Amino acid sequence: MHKVAAETIARIANEIGVTVGGFEGFAPYIRLDSLDLALHVDGVGTKTLVLKELNAPEVAGWDCVAMNANDLACGGFRVIAISDYIAMGESDVELFRRVINGIASAAKYIKAPIVSGETAILPGLVRGLDVVCFSVGTREVELKGRAEIGDVVVGVESWGVHANGFSLVRKIVEERVGSYRAVVGGVNLAEELVKPTAIYHDLVLETAKLGYITSATHVTGGGWSKVRRALGNATDMALKAPRPPRIFEALLSIGEVPIEEAYKVFNMGIGLILTARPEYVDPLLKFVESKGFKAYILGEVVVGRGLVQIEVGWYGKSLTL
Repeated sequence: MHKVAAETIARIANEIGVTVGGFEGFAPYIRLDSLDLALHVDGVGTKTLVLKELNAPEVAGWDCVAMNANDLACGGFRVIAISDYIAMGESDVELFRRVINGIASAAKYIKAPIVSGETAILPGLVRGLDVVCFSVGTREVELKGRAEIGDVVVGVESWGVHANGFSLVRKIVEERVGSYRAVVGGVNLAEELVKPTAIYHDLVLETAKLGYITSATHVTGGGWSKVRRALGNATDMALKAPRPPRIFEALLSIGEVPIEEAYKVFNMGIGLILTARPEYVDPLLKFVESKGFKAYILGEVVVGRGLVQIEVGWYGKSLTL
């Protein structure tokens, strides 16, 4: 959450006597008697333009739920209800149906009902399609969300570019390639760019309940720098980045994207970053893989000042985020 927004929300909450917490994490919440209730909103952004071009609007619906579910789980919350907002430049019943089908598929996957929605036809304001979801979550587990010195850092694979960084993707493809259906360096752009966002919701909640993890970071806008949310002012993460899937190398090469920018914009093949005490690493790795995801040991948490140090061996460079 942007600092200005957090300050405004905190001020209003104080004025009306409501307890609001979790600003520093992924799931701000309100306390109602003994119940912690998280409210979250996220959208698919300009990926919808690419999905519409490639005739895959269902993915926009899925991604919308995925972005919400992953963020809430990283705060220890389970999604209990979903509402959607779909805006189009012109009325298109078939497009709407396909987006809703994607939302429904993801909602079924996390076992959460869709309770309401709004469809807006906004000619002149919307170019193409905008898909946003709102979600409500209840606390399932107390997840401190703060890494400790000596923690091992574990990365969980992404399914692709997910739903962040598409403004840069579009700039690269439209200016340097000219078609989303091109094959560049053996990479089929259309196949890669329609891949959905992985849903880590149950994985995070279950590993937290088992006591395996001390923090969970959903790698979205901000790329790997997002993991700084799990660090205090006296700790760093010392990481070694695995070689990313070829789609990322292709985008970096075609667009001449600096490696520093790449790790601040894209997930670079890692969609979720977990921290765990050393004694829980082996069961954590086995659990992640039992859920169908590949896991990587990225590094450790060390004494520092709140920075993310990344050795990008496959690129021959070191970064500080």
